[in-house]
Amino acid sequence: MGWGVSKIVILGFGSAGYAALMAIKRRDPGAAVSVIDQKQHDLMHPCGLPYSLNGHVDESKLYQDVFLEKMGVEKIRARVLGIDGAARAVRVERGGREDSVPFDRAIIATGARPVIPPIKGVESALGAGLHTLSTVEDLALIRESLHNAIRGVIIGAGAIGLETAIALRKYLQYVSVFEMRPQVLPGVIDADMSKLVEDYLRAGKIDLRLATRIDEVIAGGEFTGVRSGDEVFDGEMGILSAGFIAETAVARESGIDCDANGIIVNESLETSMPGVYAAGDCISCWSVIDKKSVPVKLATSAYRQGVVAGENAAGSEAIYHGTAGTFVTKVCEIEVAGTGYTTETAKAHGYEPVSGKIKTGILPDYFHGGSEITIKIICDKSTGRLLGAQAIGERGAAERINILSMALEFDLPIDELGRLEMAYCPAVSEVIDPLFKAVEFVRRRIGR
Repeated sequence: MGWGVSKIVILGFGSAGYAALMAIKRRDPGAAVSVIDQKQHDLMHPCGLPYSLNGHVDESKLYQDVFLEKMGVEKIRARVLGIDGAARAVRVERGGREDSVPFDRAIIATGARPVIPPIKGVESALGAGLHTLSTVEDLALIRESLHNAIRGVIIGAGAIGLETAIALRKYLQYVSVFEMRPQVLPGVIDADMSKLVEDYLRAGKIDLRLATRIDEVIAGGEFTGVRSGDEVFDGEMGILSAGFIAETAVARESGIDCDANGIIVNESLETSMPGVYAAGDCISCWSVIDKKSVPVKLATSAYRQGVVAGENAAGSEAIYHGTAGTFVTKVCEIEVAGTGYTTETAKAHGYEPVSGKIKTGILPDYFHGGSEITIKIICDKSTGRLLGAQAIGERGAAERINILSMALEFDLPIDELGRLEMAYCPAVSEVIDPLFKAVEFVRRRIGR
């Protein structure tokens, strides 16, 4: 193409796009980089949205500018139309005109968008009292809907749905959460663990309607509630929290291979179009456990993928090994964390899962101020291989799940976890940490 230096274009600027840019600049400081993104600010932190609604975070702090121009990066505020692989150019629309941005290599980091389920009436209700929560603009609309509302309806009991329910309880007399599956956080934690979360939510006066399918969103100009079967549930405002789907429109328009979970990439995160990489929530990701496809949409995974895509776009040969799906959310006053497969997912992937679950104190019995933690570890019966883990407690759940995530990442045998030496002080932990108690229990159950 005659470029004196590499010309790399990043399509989208969230966790993956930012990580890709930083990796490029470390690997090849002289690379000419352009970022194509429609946002006025460089970054927006969507994970903070429920906490801003709750009053814990100033919404202005959710925006962040990293001063791309000072880094020598060209920012193009435009809508991406497609990628012309033969011409090595990205087609964009800006200022009402179509233009093109040339590249040597490109990284697609278009993220994900909220799922809009095919429920009767949902389209007409969106923006008229029924809202998704994925942008600061959504947050502003939700706050407007709160002014004259008494009852709130949330569709979906995933992490964002539950975090939003807790936030709305500060403003509304009644908050109901509807979930078609028989538990909260479906696909994320096991049903027995979800019961602990459900108890906390109900104690916080959140009305849980589990195993309840929404058949209609009722809106005569404004959202007024939902219908399930013959029963109508009234509400003056609603939140649609049915999950996220990979944003693949640009990739599909460009002829890049995709599947149901997103853009198909190899271990280098290169797409079917040579020299074009993809990272973040827009890709079809795989598990670090067995390389099977998993619909994981996490900022931490996106960041790691962005690093690999950026390094490779800058000429490296980095490999992405997959995701453990490690997550944590705060529900009322408890941490809910997990990594790897749930029991249900492990069965679906052909394993024979056996679990060990313990509930114990964080601190010694003689030390005041302690709290309890529940840890569940899942292993394959025949091989003893670690498959996943979940933890719930007022504190310490995430830090212990992070250790088990590392074990998954490096395929550390469950027998070896007992060798780990953890820091001890009675004001911080037990001599025998709860993690080790759970490990020993599951080892006994699989006969090791």
